[in-house]
Amino acid sequence: MQNAAQIDVTVGERPTPGERFIITLQENSEMLGTLDHGRTFRIVSPSSAERDYQLKSSALTVVDFDGSLADGNEPRLVGLLTYTD
Repeated sequence: MQNAAQIDVTVGERPTPGERFIITLQENSEMLGTLDHGRTFRIVSPSSAERDYQLKSSALTVVDFDGSLADGNEPRLVGLLTYTD
């Protein structure tokens, strides 16, 4: 089943299709996705699906990341991450 979440990510750390990640809850209640090699992204508005996956600590797979709405001059991208479990 595919899910989607809005994420905020550094340009050089954007997720790629097929990459695996886990969702973790930080001390400041921020939800992060952790990719290969320690790269991270912030989930902007976590839904119940992201909260459920965080509790399970299960690995998820990136299907697509659409950062086309981002300004090319910014060091960070906000876009839609599509993923599956």
